[in-house]
Amino acid sequence: MRLKKCIVPMLCFLILILSACQETKQEKTATTTKTDEKVENSINYTTTPTLFIHGAGGGRSSLGYMIKRFNNQKVASKSLVVIVSSDGSISTENKLNSEQFSNDNPMIQVLFKDNRNNEWEQARWIKLVLEFLQREYNVKEVNIVGHSMGGISGLRYLLQDSQTTDLPKVNKLVAIGSPFNEFIDTLANQTLDELLTEGPSEKSDRYILYENELNGLATDVNMLLIAGKISDEELSDSVVPLSSAFSVNKMLLDHGNQVEYVLVEGHGANHSDLHENQIVDEVVSQFLWDKK
Repeated sequence: MRLKKCIVPMLCFLILILSACQETKQEKTATTTKTDEKVENSINYTTTPTLFIHGAGGGRSSLGYMIKRFNNQKVASKSLVVIVSSDGSISTENKLNSEQFSNDNPMIQVLFKDNRNNEWEQARWIKLVLEFLQREYNVKEVNIVGHSMGGISGLRYLLQDSQTTDLPKVNKLVAIGSPFNEFIDTLANQTLDELLTEGPSEKSDRYILYENELNGLATDVNMLLIAGKISDEELSDSVVPLSSAFSVNKMLLDHGNQVEYVLVEGHGANHSDLHENQIVDEVVSQFLWDKK
């Protein structure tokens, strides 16, 4: 796997983690050893659940293997599967025996039965999931990991509802291969650096709507944007242009959010491979749980 020249090492892998606001980046917090069965890692273990939301047409396997890997590595623990029907009704699997999540970075897989609906309807379903978690498990805060459309719907929820309700607060959003500027590739007209510092040279209707609704987004939500680049000739993950996946970087920074972005190149950078990529696992677990 190839990454750009400005890549920095992390855990024996070469990873590009470029944060435009490193001076305000939170410090890593705690080294905690869980039970005797768990390997000692530098990980911030909390009761805060992380919701994993698949993309358009996705299902159990979309982010299920990533969840399984984190669980096997004892970085986090798969706690619940929440299934949302098209009418918004919710059912669960692996129902917890207790009334709250344990202190092991619980993970919740969210499955939409109508898995090709639009971002507004999916944002409504995310709100219903948060209402359910608050009601049933007294959840106060969450993180969200979204692949493709899952990242789009996560941001749409944050823009529309996160500050207008008393629902659990979203601390962090990870967007993996999400087409925030739809499928417009602007890198024929601007460099990647220009995109990151100036925003996209061409804006889709979706992007313009983000700009118009940005005041709905809390500035203390931290974001991680992940994009794939198959080759120097194909500046995309085969589905989403990397310029689209990174398009909101400047907008979010100007709004006051902390943003990191990660570019994965070459083998494993394909759209459907990004959530099976070991480097992506590492940067996601570092971003969410301070894994060293």
